[in-house]
Amino acid sequence: MAYNVYVIRPLEHGLHLENASLNSPFHYAYWPIKNFDIKQGSIQKRWGYLIDRTLDRAVYAIVLYQKSDGNRYTLYLTDTDLCFKEVAAGKTWSYKTDTYTTGTISGITGAVVTGNATAWNATTNVAPGDKFIVDSEHTADIEPDAQWHTISTVDGATQITLTADYSNPAATGTYKIRKVYSTPTNERWSCDFVGDTFYFTNGNTRVQKFVNTIAAPYAVDVDATYATKARYCIEYANRLVIADFYSGADRQSYSVQWSKEGDPTNWTDSTAGSIQLLETRDYITGLGKIAGDLIVYRADSLHIGSRTGTSTSPIIFPRQFKGVGCIAPYSIIEANSSNYFLGRDDFYKIEGGVPVNIKPTMRYKFFDLVTETEATRTYGFHNSLNSQLFWRATTSSGIFWFIYDYRLNEWMVHEYADYDMFCGGKGAV
Repeated sequence: MAYNVYVIRPLEHGLHLENASLNSPFHYAYWPIKNFDIKQGSIQKRWGYLIDRTLDRAVYAIVLYQKSDGNRYTLYLTDTDLCFKEVAAGKTWSYKTDTYTTGTISGITGAVVTGNATAWNATTNVAPGDKFIVDSEHTADIEPDAQWHTISTVDGATQITLTADYSNPAATGTYKIRKVYSTPTNERWSCDFVGDTFYFTNGNTRVQKFVNTIAAPYAVDVDATYATKARYCIEYANRLVIADFYSGADRQSYSVQWSKEGDPTNWTDSTAGSIQLLETRDYITGLGKIAGDLIVYRADSLHIGSRTGTSTSPIIFPRQFKGVGCIAPYSIIEANSSNYFLGRDDFYKIEGGVPVNIKPTMRYKFFDLVTETEATRTYGFHNSLNSQLFWRATTSSGIFWFIYDYRLNEWMVHEYADYDMFCGGKGAV
């Protein structure tokens, strides 16, 4: 006896489209469609193809720096540097990474640089991998400058050796050594603003601050003792709040710490403080903020913090939700007065102070393509112009982008044929 077999599968974007309806556009036969979206039976090129600046490195964060005086700037965080977008005619961008400039250069022989009144071998001043340039060779607002050279070894207080001969051996005088950052494997930057100051950190650096003024043109350490190697930071109650940081030689993976109100350089004031959220099998995986609440994410739960109005104990955590947490620290996206994130079994958002999964759900398609280990490395960003949330997952089968359109309440899955994206965000026009 013969039977007719019918394949019944929904045609919602992001689900199985290998057996699309015969009256669907022929592009549906190819899943996922590379570099194009299908909109109302037509196709359009996906956004993101206009190249504005080439930073010579992958960009991990694009930041709109909005100051109280109305000025707007664009900042970029790469794996090694903080960069500032220059907008004048003929300009590109400039490095704002912390520098060391003490003393002068008295001579250069091949790759060996001799300094005068320098202290290059002092702890935290200069390290192999940092970048060197003589000021007379440097055009600060047209980067990358060809004369930047990489330091191979720090030989003493007044001598360094570069990885290659310096291009102008006659150069002397003032100089810059750019102290490059490093980003831990599978981790990213965390950043926010307190007042007019931009703060940023990752698990390998001290928390840094940048103020765009003549007096402080470069990023510098916030504090050498209390704000070290924090994986996560956020502004809350006009304070800088950090989580998963170092205290002495030990990482505090279950602790949250906050600065003095309005002064993230002060961590010992009576209005500063910290709390240990001790459940050793459930480490902190990120920070978020919704209205008046501070959200501390863990792998299988989350804590809700609030203000007390008491200066010496300004933040408390009276509520905890167990069973739903965030397994991918950089999947947390703040949008629409809520937080969206990847949990252990689905994508979630905070609604009415409670985590709920996003409807329609993407759990089946996502975990069909992405293993649990791969899922922890998922990161996302908000494409506000298109009302979309983007999450990127690297899998053994390739790189997939899972996109939720919150205006249409619809999911999509993309692959990009021409390039990959490392971040997204707003910039100054």
